[in-house]
Amino acid sequence: MKNKYQRMIALMRQILRKMHVPLYLHNKSNHIFTLHQHVIMLVLRQYESKSYESFVEWLHVSSDIVQMLGIKTIPHYTTIQKAAARLSSAMLHLAIGRFIGLVCPGKVFAGADATGFEDGHAASYYTWRASLKRSFTRMVAASDMVTQLVISAVIRNHASGHEISDFPKLFKSLVGVTTPRIFVLDKGYDAEWVHQMIRGEGILSVIAVRRHQDRSGHITRGRYRKQMRRSFDDIMYHQRNKCETIFSVIKRKFGSEIRSYNDAMKERELLYRLLAYNCHRMCMISCLLWMVSREPHADHIFIESSYISKDNAKQITRTDNNFRSNESDADSICVTLCFSR
Repeated sequence: MKNKYQRMIALMRQILRKMHVPLYLHNKSNHIFTLHQHVIMLVLRQYESKSYESFVEWLHVSSDIVQMLGIKTIPHYTTIQKAAARLSSAMLHLAIGRFIGLVCPGKVFAGADATGFEDGHAASYYTWRASLKRSFTRMVAASDMVTQLVISAVIRNHASGHEISDFPKLFKSLVGVTTPRIFVLDKGYDAEWVHQMIRGEGILSVIAVRRHQDRSGHITRGRYRKQMRRSFDDIMYHQRNKCETIFSVIKRKFGSEIRSYNDAMKERELLYRLLAYNCHRMCMISCLLWMVSREPHADHIFIESSYISKDNAKQITRTDNNFRSNESDADSICVTLCFSR
């Protein structure tokens, strides 16, 4: 079995080839490093959480990585920095959406949430003593709740408004990549026009309804908001917690701070970080599939995947954790990983 770096490099090459990304931006360029090599090196830099100079030093002592990249000479750190500024954000957004098609080409179970990344390079104590305002970059990401892969993202620098303002752009980007069957959102997106936008594409929207405890006579307005208040599927909605898991993995593994100062470079740095996370997640999925594909033994791991439609809903019972999903009007996807001993 290949190590994680071999799988990441092979995966990024496969993604870039499917996108038909050319090897060089211009026929008369120096042709020392290909565009694919630049992208892979920038993704590896985010995966290792290193600066440009530290990453080049890491390449000097990683002869196997250099051989896998297929580069004849190690680039100067400014070469990688200029390549990061030269590559377009549209290509990176497209590359992020290509991962879900490798493991789940059909309709997915999507969820979205927002998080922030720190912009300042000053220490927290100095910021408090100097009464400085800490700025952050907001990222709203839509992910698949089954594979936990990021599908699309909207990044806004110096964000001041509510995250719901970025939802139309996020939803348009998500539908351009894949069509979800279910879309779960938290109370921050509880608005009738959000339901209408999602349901207009034939997608089931599951959004928690805000409850005004200080207003006893409050009336929930809107057709779909009333439906959510009358019959709300808690089990399906709680799958949205995996969005928090994705953000936690990104920040713990790759860091919660942004090293760049320019707003355009901040966006690209987060996009490279999302590519690094999707590569990391795909390596985990491929490792699991490799374990399952080996010759099974008694009382070993097995995977059960089933789909319940609203026309022929069936009762699914999972005895290991007393989970039971009864017949429901809403479509639902149940992917169960069962470990028996």
